[in-house]
Amino acid sequence: MDEVMLKSGTRVSGTILAQSKDHVIMRIGDGNVVYSKKAIWRIYEDITDQLPFTRLTRPDELPPWWIPLSDLYHEDWVNELKAIPATPIGTGGFRDVPYLSFRANHIYEMNIYGDPMAPAAIEIGYYGNMWFHSRDAQKRCRQFIASYLTGLHQLEAIYRLNASGGTQTVSGLDMTITPPNAPDAYGGWWVTVWNPTRLAASRAPTAAAWNAACERNLALIKKSTTGETQWTKYSIKEAAKRFLPLPRMDEK
Repeated sequence: MDEVMLKSGTRVSGTILAQSKDHVIMRIGDGNVVYSKKAIWRIYEDITDQLPFTRLTRPDELPPWWIPLSDLYHEDWVNELKAIPATPIGTGGFRDVPYLSFRANHIYEMNIYGDPMAPAAIEIGYYGNMWFHSRDAQKRCRQFIASYLTGLHQLEAIYRLNASGGTQTVSGLDMTITPPNAPDAYGGWWVTVWNPTRLAASRAPTAAAWNAACERNLALIKKSTTGETQWTKYSIKEAAKRFLPLPRMDEK
């Protein structure tokens, strides 16, 4: 069930059929309603069938895969999100660790390492110079990772990191910023947080084992998303293709 929170404080539940830059189309009961985004405070669109994650995580623990996936999709600056094939990592501390990879807006990338249900690491970064937008991109990535930290000391540590690189260790989690010129950056700027014990235990012994683990991880995602691996918010054409004829549309 999707949900829209209006600026009036009202929460409306239904199924989001599509979004444009200015409107949201929702199926509520037997009818369809169009909401102006000027009247909307927040949009919560479920892209998995996983139940809400309600328990608190330990300081050295990261949330299961569907939490960062849904959170990234719900970011106001993300329009398109899709799963992409994982490529082998042959250098650095993450070498031979299986992972899930997602690309947002063709610029940002989020990777979830190890067991998706109990990740060893979560990282997000972006590719390209982006000129004067790079500081905004770095701020978004840092804030995203900070949302999974616990306590003031971990938050202070993530914001203490220099944008040009560095590492902090607090309460069982290591966190680092990797600049594009680092050997294991592959041309991207990254913010990463990981549990070193879980990361070491996640390393695949062979290339075949790594490939098999990545395939299992992607199959897990598809099972919880009815096979979908790509999601787009501003897609009126998709709504028309899937849900026409619309029996009734009210402007509110």
